[in-house]
Amino acid sequence: MGRIRHIDWMKGIAILFMVQVHTAAVVPPTGVDVGNHPLAFLAAALGGMAAPLFVTMSGWGVHSSARRKGREGKDWIAWMVPRVSILFLCQILVNSLFHENHGGRFDILTPGILTLFAVSAILMPVLSRIGTFPRAILMLLLILTPSVLGGHAGSDWSWSVRIHSDGVSEWFERLLINGTYPAIPWLSYTILGSLIADLKEDGLTTRRAFFVGLAFTFYTVLASIVQNEAWALTEGEAVLTFFPANSEFVIVSATFVILLHMILEKIENDALGSNVERILRRLESAGRLSLTIYVGHFALLGAFVAIYGGVSFTLEVSFVLTVIHMIAWVPISIIHERIAPNYSLEQVIRVMGQKLSR
Repeated sequence: MGRIRHIDWMKGIAILFMVQVHTAAVVPPTGVDVGNHPLAFLAAALGGMAAPLFVTMSGWGVHSSARRKGREGKDWIAWMVPRVSILFLCQILVNSLFHENHGGRFDILTPGILTLFAVSAILMPVLSRIGTFPRAILMLLLILTPSVLGGHAGSDWSWSVRIHSDGVSEWFERLLINGTYPAIPWLSYTILGSLIADLKEDGLTTRRAFFVGLAFTFYTVLASIVQNEAWALTEGEAVLTFFPANSEFVIVSATFVILLHMILEKIENDALGSNVERILRRLESAGRLSLTIYVGHFALLGAFVAIYGGVSFTLEVSFVLTVIHMIAWVPISIIHERIAPNYSLEQVIRVMGQKLSR
């Protein structure tokens, strides 16, 4: 099956946003408040959309791959084992590269976003066979679950508590309900990606979902004003919170993911050869190498914090470093595909799958 360009664009945007938010966390400007400075607010907004978009596009990819062929028994094992094993190993590698003992933010066995991807791959043989309506209901239940979990999601936890686990049972708690990217509710984005894949010919349903989400977004803004509470914070007291991801955050961020998809799909269909399309096509290599870039950018950030950890930066320096590191992965990915297309984590998964299927 040929590549769908607007999907590669979305994947490219997602991984660049991930690089941006992690770099901004490593080189935070001193004395700048997110709510009072436009650049800081923009960085926070992009950061808030990075992971939802990244997980959604992963869901699109794994669902599309699972649906491409009917698989039984050995074929499913050949499809699943490479993905799950590589993702778990990459999560440990990322945690090692960005370990808290070396100025990073992770513990060696912390479940993270790659662990979430592995869980989605394990579940996809079942999810891919469920109809769109039951999947939409399951997505809604996952979105609403944080409101039921309450304190079990760790709403008042420090980062240190969230990334540590004492024993197997706590590790599974972090994986499922109270880690950095727990399956509940983050698997709702995986399902969203699968729905976007299946509803590509049903624009009316997609638009209806967007307008419902947009109405809810306006409601959250109004609630923020009426309650005199922050609209969105990474953690703390706000209408939308990222750690843990509350129901309001999931709905609002999913709405913007749907909006971005509608815009980019229209550009691909209607604006062939336009300046915007030519710019977006530069992101395709990054989209195809998103897993490789995810691991690679942590290697650079880990080396950076080992050398410059604890150094204060002005807003201008922080902004320049963040933008340079983010944009640099665009030409790096293009060059990589030209000179070493067979050397990537994505290719490792493909080759392992081919060997196991024999």
